[in-house]
Amino acid sequence: MPENVEGLRSPPSAVGNFICPSGSGSLVKYFLKKAGCEILFGHKVTKISPSDEKWETLCENGASHAFDAVVLTIPVPQVLQLDGLIPHLESDHIEKLKAVKYCSRYALGFFYDDESSFFKDIPWCAKFIDDDIIRYCAIDVHKRKGTGLPSMVFHTSKEFGASYIDDTANVIQDLIAKRIKQLFPKMPKPKEIKFHKWRYSQVEQKYCGEQACLVVSKKPLLIFGGDGFSNSNFENCVLSAQNITEKIVGLVS
Repeated sequence: MPENVEGLRSPPSAVGNFICPSGSGSLVKYFLKKAGCEILFGHKVTKISPSDEKWETLCENGASHAFDAVVLTIPVPQVLQLDGLIPHLESDHIEKLKAVKYCSRYALGFFYDDESSFFKDIPWCAKFIDDDIIRYCAIDVHKRKGTGLPSMVFHTSKEFGASYIDDTANVIQDLIAKRIKQLFPKMPKPKEIKFHKWRYSQVEQKYCGEQACLVVSKKPLLIFGGDGFSNSNFENCVLSAQNITEKIVGLVS
């Protein structure tokens, strides 16, 4: 990661901070391609239930599939919203899953069709801000050390997210854009603005367990994992992935 990130606080044990020039999604795509996985898009799972020693999934588009093993790494509240799962969870597991807490945030992306001197004059590529509404902003192309037209991304504070999480998108976008204008009065008007809502942004209270995953059923195999079981940073997400892999290898082989 470039050194000109203002307000970055790293733990004493950190060996460094890194970025993915093509975005964090490129990591996921790399490993999926390496594993030779078949990816199905537009298949939002709404129900999971056991059937003939397999887990059967029902999707929003009406498709159904049967699997020998299922791994869920979506936010824990969304796991509990899936039909068919609750009867197969132990009461202790349900209580601990319901105790997992997330903070909520909003993000706004500003996109430009020309290179303004405004971006060339800013000494930082990203900045953490002590503000009631805006917590973080970055000039994306500079942060990634890339080339091309500039864009800026803004993340709100978790306090702002908690206060306005159920408000309409237009109201929230206007509030955030107004505050950005106050913080950066010389910033040019973007050609396009993209708005994103993170209801489940970062884990504030993880699942109470010793492992960074939870084996719900051994046969058929069902495992819950992700940052809800290890906390929200890259290292803990990798830790959960490693724990899940070890469980699968140990139980399937």
